[in-house]
Amino acid sequence: MNLIALQMTSGSSLVDNLAQAEELLKQALPHAGDLVLLPENFAQYGGGDQAYISIAEPLANGPIQQWLAEQAKRYAIYLVAGSVPTQADDNARCYTSSLAFSPDGELLQHYHKLHLFDVEVADNVGSYRESDSFVAGQQLAWFDIDEIRVGMAICFDLRFPYLFQLLRQQGCDIVLVPAAFTALTGEAHWQPLLQARAIENQLYLIAANQTGTHDNQRQTWGHSMIVDPWGRCLDLQTSGIAPARAEFNPQLLKQVRDRMPVPLHGQLHLGWRE
Repeated sequence: MNLIALQMTSGSSLVDNLAQAEELLKQALPHAGDLVLLPENFAQYGGGDQAYISIAEPLANGPIQQWLAEQAKRYAIYLVAGSVPTQADDNARCYTSSLAFSPDGELLQHYHKLHLFDVEVADNVGSYRESDSFVAGQQLAWFDIDEIRVGMAICFDLRFPYLFQLLRQQGCDIVLVPAAFTALTGEAHWQPLLQARAIENQLYLIAANQTGTHDNQRQTWGHSMIVDPWGRCLDLQTSGIAPARAEFNPQLLKQVRDRMPVPLHGQLHLGWRE
């Protein structure tokens, strides 16, 4: 099975973004059964808060999700939409949700982003307040591809190591990290954080990031990559609209875990809050 991260420069036009994603899928040439990840906000980025809410869909229904299901079926792949706005009870906000589709076009799993990006960054935007537009999720999420378990995270989640530890406790072998990591924070922290999460938890990470300058003048870092359980970057796209890909190696995963059984030596144990 190949692990593929699609790097995009999404804008404020849904039609253009879907066309860009479709062209990337053609370039990636996925094989049947491959796992393909789109970046965070792949369908809408740069149109402002109301733009997200205006395209928010009910879970398991709507044109964006129909497009995703069709692409998954077309290529017979596991296709994960980095994040899509989905409707919440709060009509003024929505969830930012990662959606996993099977090769049959079935919605296998959804994950509402847990950690919202409410921070100050010394870039041309300055203040980021995701909680103005989005509602935080409350649950972990994963899905299975035969014997392989795939955990789900989004962007800012990367800075919270306990999330990845909890996903490893649930038996995850791969964790997905779709993102729109800013250029400034990405240059400083993106790759070290990805490698740390992979090494700490002996996981494969698929990290699909936005890249370049977007319609709202936000700048994202790119550098989409596949990281193995030893922390090695197997493939990297520094900038531009392009895929990163690498092969999933279950023998390597088992070897790393058998030779250094980190969970057996842990003295502190995390629990999920009720």
